[in-house]
Order: sequence, then structure tokens, then C-alpha cells
Amino acid sequence: MTALLLATGTALGMSQSTWQSTLPIKPQRGVTVAGTVECDGRPVEGVKVSDGYEVVKTDKRGAYYLKSKKTNPQLFITAPSGYEPMRSGPISEFWSDFVLPASEFERHDFRLKKVDNRKHAILFITDVHLANQRRDVETFSNEYVENLRKEAKRLQDQGMAVYTINLGDMSWDRYWYGHKFDISDFRKVLEQIDYPTAIYSVMGNHDNDGGVATSPDIDYLASLPYQKVMGPRYYSQNIGGVHYVMLDNIEYLNEPAKEENYPGLAGRRNYKEGFSVEQLAWLRKDLSDVPYDVPIVLNYHGPIFKTNNKEGEYDLRTDEKSTRELLEIVKPYKEVHAFSGHSHKQKLVRLPKEQQNFIDHNIAGTSGAWWKTPVAGYLNLCPDALPAAYELMTVDGTKISWEHRCFELPAEKQFFTWDMNRVKEYATQNGEMQAFLTMFPEWGEILTVSPNSIDISMFAYDPAGSLKIYENGKELSLRRVMSENPLYITAYMIPNTIWLNKNEKQDNKAIRFPVFRAEASSANSEIEVVWTDSFGRVFREVVDRKSSFNPATYRR
Repeated sequence: MTALLLATGTALGMSQSTWQSTLPIKPQRGVTVAGTVECDGRPVEGVKVSDGYEVVKTDKRGAYYLKSKKTNPQLFITAPSGYEPMRSGPISEFWSDFVLPASEFERHDFRLKKVDNRKHAILFITDVHLANQRRDVETFSNEYVENLRKEAKRLQDQGMAVYTINLGDMSWDRYWYGHKFDISDFRKVLEQIDYPTAIYSVMGNHDNDGGVATSPDIDYLASLPYQKVMGPRYYSQNIGGVHYVMLDNIEYLNEPAKEENYPGLAGRRNYKEGFSVEQLAWLRKDLSDVPYDVPIVLNYHGPIFKTNNKEGEYDLRTDEKSTRELLEIVKPYKEVHAFSGHSHKQKLVRLPKEQQNFIDHNIAGTSGAWWKTPVAGYLNLCPDALPAAYELMTVDGTKISWEHRCFELPAEKQFFTWDMNRVKEYATQNGEMQAFLTMFPEWGEILTVSPNSIDISMFAYDPAGSLKIYENGKELSLRRVMSENPLYITAYMIPNTIWLNKNEKQDNKAIRFPVFRAEASSANSEIEVVWTDSFGRVFREVVDRKSSFNPATYRR
């Protein structure tokens, strides 16, 4: 099995650190992997090195020694604060692939460079889903990356080191073979466009090789292409005063499909969500020397919480036993953040402080709803009817703040507002809307909203922030309701039904989204919405009550 896995990995190419150091090592009996970590030709002491099971540190000569069984296909280093792994492109050289059987000794060396990253920023992106369709590669490579490039330059000009954390599903397993775009093509795109920062990734369910038939080792075997080009499935890095941990909470199953599949696929690409025993055992070792006052940032693909409709209520959505163990492992830490993707939806969960200092950030998909609404000419919307976005986290020492950034809207735009009088007016007069409501009669709740209602759709609502609405300077009461979203109907449902002459049963089920609603006393009064986020940043917008709801406003 080991020889097979090594051969499979080698055939894929694109391995990482191949540096050969001249620093001496003295491996003892039983050591199967050894090497050095250096910076500018000098040894670096105290650097953690791991094969995903054992964790050791370099000695004063910069040397490490591992009695590794080589169960994983590589080993990796955890860069100390004030250093970065070397890189010649966007992917850092923090891992190295094993090339010999488990019983044979091999040497792997690493290089670091010094950097002042006490002040730094992280650009969190997720669910890019490149698959050679809907102009996805073109849109991401040009418009979206240029947005990130400008953001990175702005932050660097402020003296910050800037990094990207990619939260998985950068490819789409369904189309690896049919569209000739697999995980290695995603990396090629990053290199061809000269992606502007170092990028660390976690693995998503769609980053597995669906062409591998199910077996007891399917989760491992299907991950090998990803591990070859993007790195280990779990690892850690220190950036400034923060300890970042990348985890894998997807167990790929790829069980047999009941009907004919997409070209090249061996199963139905199904999976389970949770954290493996081996991974959590490694995490305990990784954190064993990290003081409790150091902020921890966990990164994984699948969000661990699902929220109920009532604010502040949540349940676990990933495997309960392993998720509770993860929460228990990090419970002693003063500040813990977790970032995830998968849902393509924006959601923030703050655990009660008396329970645990844990904030879970589930962030909007870069691809929105898989790049569907841009093809129709509209803003790229996610399945929750919110714009495609990324999250910007800035760190000064151990002080952490974050803010929401839409790819296609100005930074100051943090919500949509609708005068529902105008929405109802549009819905009763527009031909396409009338066609949709006729064909799908379960929809149409927007026509029943109380007169003079104002709806606010928050892009990144945080219960620690403050949302207020004023009519002629007087504050109105707000309530959170689940309601149809007029933009979602216009930009997503109508193009995917009326435009395509589709009348499928699944489309007749009305979808409702959380909005904040107030009822004004007049149809013509001045309405101002004010959102103050948890860091005191204020965003204001005066609602246009004179103009009709106009879908053209939301075109790209």
C-alpha cells in the first residue's frame, strides 16, 4: 500500500520544498526522516516539524529527527512568528513529499525568511469552484483577483504583511474529467495570474478525486491530488501573534451511484463531516506549547454550527462527538475564531462567553451560487441572496478585527434596503415577475407585506453590532423575519425558470431569507438605516422611496 501511494503521489508532480541544505544532521537508529530548517543559511531553533502524527522541534543546529511511519504522504513545518516559509509563487514551501518507503531513511530540508508580521491581514476566500464553465476562470482571474490585489496593496502600504486563507472547494469534483479542470488546474491559475499573496488552503469536499472508486481508503486516496499540489490536509502556521490551524472536516465516501454519472466519476461524491481521531490527536500535540493567551484561528471547510431562525440559537451540524472534542481542546484559550465555507452563506455564531470564547465565521462563497447570476447579467449572488464576498481580518499584535468585503460592491455597502411598497408595485406590473408568480404560485409572499414596510438585508449581520432605522429622525422598531427576497427572485429564480422555460417541482417551494423589517407611518417619509458593527464602524443609507424597484440597479 505504501509503495502504491508513493507512486501515485509522485506521478502527479508539483511537490513542494526540494531544498537541499548543507547543514549537518546526525540521525539515530529508528529515525526515518530528518533534516534542517534554516534562514539565510543559518539554523533556526525551535521550529515545529510534523508528519501529521508526531510533532518535534528543531534543535540549536536547526536539525529535526522524526521516527515517522509515513502514513501521510508528506511532512510539514510550522513557521514561527516573525518568519515565513520560502515561496517562488503563491503556494509556500512549508511541506515536502515523502519519496521512499516507510522503512527507509530520507532527508527533507526547509528554508524560512524573516518578516515582520506582527501587523498582518488575512483575506479569507472560499468556494471558488472553478470548473471551466459560466466564465468562472475568467471572472475570478481578472475582476475578482484584481479586487484582492488592490486590497492587498492598500494593506501593505499600511505596513501589514498580507496572506490569503482559502477555505476549500476551489475546484469541483463533478467536472474534473468532463470539463478537464481538476485541482492542479486551480493551482496553475493562481500561478499564471501571479496571485498577490501567499495562500494557505484547507480541503473541501469538491477537492477530492471523484474518479477514485470507494474503498476503505477512499478518503485518503481521493485526497492525494489535492495534497500533491496544495499541501497537507491539516497543519498549522504562526503569523505574528496568532496561531493558525488548518483542519480537514470532510470524510469523502464516493459510494456507488444509482444511475449514470458525469464523465470519469466512480461514485456519487458523497461525504460525511467531522474531525478524524488522528487529526484531533495531532492538534493536541500542536497546541501543547501554545500559551492560552495566544489567539487561535481554526480553519476548516464545513461550518460546525447551524443556526435556528431565532437569533442566538444554534445546533451542531458536523459529527457531534468529534466536534465537541475540538471545542473542548480549544476551550482553555482566551480567544478562538473559526472560519469556514461550504454553505456559500454568510453567518456568524458567537458562543456565550460564559460557555466559551469562540466565534464561528461562516463566510460567503467567492463563486456566489456557483457563478450562476453573473451569467444572467446580475451581481454575483450567493444562495442566501447576498453578494459574493470575502472576509478581511486584520491583526495588530494579538488584537483582532474583521470586516466584510463584497467583490462587486464598494466597501461601504453592507446591506440592501427595499421599500416594499415599490417592490409590490414592480411585482404587479412587471411581466416576467407576473409570469413567475403564475407558474409558481407558492411564491408571492412579497405581495402580502404590510403597507409602508422597509426591509433590510444585512450582508454580514453580527449580534454584537447595532442596526437602527429612523423615520424623519425618529427611531422605528425592527423585527427579524423570514421573507422572500425580491432580488433573489429577479436575479436567480426568473433566469433559471422563466428564461429557460423550466417548470420543475423543486422550484415551486418558496425560499425565504432573514431580513429586518420596520413599518413606517407614511409612504413618503425620509427613512435612514444605520448599521454600527462590533468595532464601531458606522454605515448609513437613506432609502430611495421615490423610485420603483429596478433590477437594472443590480446588474454587473
